[in-house]
Amino acid sequence: SSGINAEYGGNAQTESQPEHEVRMKHSHMSLGALKNCMQHNPGNENTCCGYFKLLFALLKMNNEEIQHLALEVLVLVTRNQDCVNSIAEAKVMGCLLVMLMLLPSSRSSVLQVLHALVSNTTIIKEVLVKGSLIYLLHLFCNSSAPNIREDTALLFSKMLSDKLVGPKVRLVLLKFLPSLFVEALSDSCETAIHMFDNNHENPELVWSDESREKLCGTVQKMMTMHFKDQLKNQDVDWRLPADFNVKYTDMLGELVVGGVFLKHFIKQPSWGVRKPRDFMSALFEAVLQHCNGGDNAETVASALIALLTSQPILAEQVPPLGHIPKLMQLIASKPAECGRLGLQILVPLSGNDSCVKTFCNTPSSIKSIMVAMRNGQNTVAVGAEVCHKAFTKNQPGLVAQALQADLVTYLLSLLDDVVHTPASAKAQVVIALKAMQMDVMNGGKVLEKLESSPVWASYKEQKHDLFLETTRTAGYLTGPVGAAGYLTAGPANLIPDTPPPLNSSVNEGRRKRPDAL
Repeated sequence: SSGINAEYGGNAQTESQPEHEVRMKHSHMSLGALKNCMQHNPGNENTCCGYFKLLFALLKMNNEEIQHLALEVLVLVTRNQDCVNSIAEAKVMGCLLVMLMLLPSSRSSVLQVLHALVSNTTIIKEVLVKGSLIYLLHLFCNSSAPNIREDTALLFSKMLSDKLVGPKVRLVLLKFLPSLFVEALSDSCETAIHMFDNNHENPELVWSDESREKLCGTVQKMMTMHFKDQLKNQDVDWRLPADFNVKYTDMLGELVVGGVFLKHFIKQPSWGVRKPRDFMSALFEAVLQHCNGGDNAETVASALIALLTSQPILAEQVPPLGHIPKLMQLIASKPAECGRLGLQILVPLSGNDSCVKTFCNTPSSIKSIMVAMRNGQNTVAVGAEVCHKAFTKNQPGLVAQALQADLVTYLLSLLDDVVHTPASAKAQVVIALKAMQMDVMNGGKVLEKLESSPVWASYKEQKHDLFLETTRTAGYLTGPVGAAGYLTAGPANLIPDTPPPLNSSVNEGRRKRPDAL
């Protein structure tokens, strides 16, 4: 190092051509000797500590051989953590980053040095400010060398894993890349590159040739501008405009929640999203937001219902997240549309034991459901289905709430309404009331109310199989209304139970039928 220091000292502007050539030759020889020393004597790298400003300054020299040798030395010394810490104190990352564009033949070495250096959080902060991400994005998007793209993706992954600066790196990358790419960079570099190079159209990624060209062009333009500025002044910082985002034509008008395109998800509800719990929580928050003045409440609610229906196990995670009390408040709010959407979300939740227990622990659950059912005729059937599913879970606390809110009387009034209450809703109500009267603690009080009602006499003897409809209409449990208010499903047996008689004339007629045709 002292030899390099002696050769690098002096004023290049006043020296003659022969002197300059001698200095270059001696610098080259000194770097070669230092490289051999580090290569064949591992463990002595920390002898370079304190000389890194000089070593990185050699990267500025207009001599590719010296620049290449300096990078080879840096590859060797950055194996030592003391050297990495010393480089962090030197604040020389601007000199290194320009080498990615200035010396294409040594890009692999530069990336190797950076990969070792970003184990230090201070260096990650510095390279972030000096524009490392725009250089790396350019290499990832536009490089034709597969090994360079893989090394770049590995470097992204290591930077993203830093506990302090990783979240900031992620936020910057999300301004350029779809979120699924950023997740893939953290998990598998090969997968990220494969995804980038191919077209996709699914609930988590909409990516086409047009999108790819848009990103590649934007990144190359921004990189070129910063590279020119950094060549003039290697202390220059790189900053993105606060409102910057790459605007992809394919994604314009798409409603995205939790990194998922909702319209695509509603069409493909069985799609296995990468983080279903986070997606579900984001949908709950979006429902509350859009129902309080948003224009996409129906789309968001439909996506949440589709997720809970296609993955029922997710309902088990809803109570700890605290969404049910907020949902009950939404259901009881004034706009009838909010109540309808809230009740529809409750349908898949009411089939889960843990969720129904949370209904019990939320004092206003039954009252909220009743408010929503009374706010509009199109909510009655949905509310009846919620009651059916919830009360068949045998939760005494829910029956106690029902008695306090006088739900039994309200449900009986629905049975008595032959104009507005659909037959399917009546079937659900009957099942709910029968489940309530079987409650160990409060079933007697429910039965007392039922027995005093003349309406109940028309329904209490019915069996559940009478409510099943033989048609394929989804979502309905009942057939047409029969006599005396009974809910029937029409003839139960359309096929004879016995074989046809062995009649000779009939058999003869069957034999003749093909000839007749």
